[in-house]
Amino acid sequence: MNPKTKWYCGSVAAGLAVYVLLAWKLNRELHCLANKNYLTMFFFPLGVAVLVSTAINLKFMKPQVKKYSQRLILSMVAYILALDLTHHIPLPPSPYQYLLLALPIMPLIFVCFTIIRFVADSDEMWRKIYMEALAFSGIATGFSCFSYLFMRDLGTPEFRPEWAFYLMWIYYGIGLFFSRRRYR
Repeated sequence: MNPKTKWYCGSVAAGLAVYVLLAWKLNRELHCLANKNYLTMFFFPLGVAVLVSTAINLKFMKPQVKKYSQRLILSMVAYILALDLTHHIPLPPSPYQYLLLALPIMPLIFVCFTIIRFVADSDEMWRKIYMEALAFSGIATGFSCFSYLFMRDLGTPEFRPEWAFYLMWIYYGIGLFFSRRRYR
């Protein structure tokens, strides 16, 4: 087996281990399965597992992708730490408590700027592919959320706000697949 393949297999194994451990811990602390938060139970550990696998695979990435991947990894680690900090520090009863609650937002703003810079620095064809996938994602997510308003009267399950975020990334992946295939 070639060393690059071994490296990828190791990153997949590490990603799966992180996924399983985080899903177990998430269910143990937040009781996601008992509260029927299935999407949170599936997607949150998946995001962290992808983050770990990406960090392991930085060695084999192209320089431009590596630069932005490092920025994304650092900002997501900062987000996770800020989120953990806001959950474990007692909030003082003052107007400054809202500044502490806004702490996790700062790394997410950096993530947005990093993604925009990545797309802007891409060549013209890839920029077009990314923008078509993003347009499809925005439109499909909007219509899905809007159509739920009509379906909730029929007895569909409760729609949680974070599901819109998950839907957006699912639709982005679908749009990216078809857009890449179109320009192949």
